[in-house]
Amino acid sequence: MKIVRAGWTSASFLVYAGALMALFAAFAWQGVISAEHSQGAFAGWSVLFYAVAGTIALIMLARGRRLVAGLFAFVSVGLFGVMVGAFFDWFGWLSSDDPLHGFHWGNLGLELLILVAAVVALRIFRFPLLVLLVAGVGWYFLTDLVSSGGNWSATVTLLFGIALFFRGLGLDGGDSRWYGFWVHVVAGLTFGGALLYWWHSGDGEWAGTLIVALLYILVGAAIRRSSYAVLGVVGLVLATGHYSLEETFGFGNVFSRPTTWAGPVAYLCLGLFLVLVGMVLRRRHAAAESA
Repeated sequence: MKIVRAGWTSASFLVYAGALMALFAAFAWQGVISAEHSQGAFAGWSVLFYAVAGTIALIMLARGRRLVAGLFAFVSVGLFGVMVGAFFDWFGWLSSDDPLHGFHWGNLGLELLILVAAVVALRIFRFPLLVLLVAGVGWYFLTDLVSSGGNWSATVTLLFGIALFFRGLGLDGGDSRWYGFWVHVVAGLTFGGALLYWWHSGDGEWAGTLIVALLYILVGAAIRRSSYAVLGVVGLVLATGHYSLEETFGFGNVFSRPTTWAGPVAYLCLGLFLVLVGMVLRRRHAAAESA
């Protein structure tokens, strides 16, 4: 079975939006059930939610509606995690400690089961969005398994991001390129997130963030993965905010009564710089394709 390749059309957007909205609505509905019923009742209701989503996914797959089937498979993996978590919590197996702190076999078991469910769903439905779950949950499980928060967790996250980057490069040929997109997304988030964890205070650290953000844009252009350009722009925006605004992450006050001219001018220059870089990269790509 080939990988699902859905073009970005109005129809596909509506299917994506509807399925993801259904997922968030199901989470919210389950939150209401959890607040109004006992743990055992909530666990029972969670089975029904998962069964409905999984059944829809399998029916759509049997009918050849693979895009809808893949999206509901994504929804069902999320609801599977809620279901298993509800039973683990009912049995008293889950820890309420902060994420990535301490070794708790119940939490690790939940993470591992969700990872396995995502891998199985990916093999059955071959839907690229499921790669996001595999890579994301895989990162969380590995980091939780071998670290307990702080710098060591950041180090594991950094190494995981590097490994994912090279894995993504390996997937960038042929049909597997559709899988590679989400691998690169998680690679960029983990690698950049680890660096931002270390470099978020002081002018020198933010200068390092600026350099890495520019490298993200260049790497994204070189391998034709726009996700790195998006993340690079985010890094530039945050670093610009540090140097020009009173609040480090206060990007919003540029548009609501700024107290000094530094912020608006800095972001104006950043915007013009990004336009210039985009024009240069577009010209180079056009020249490479015509050669």
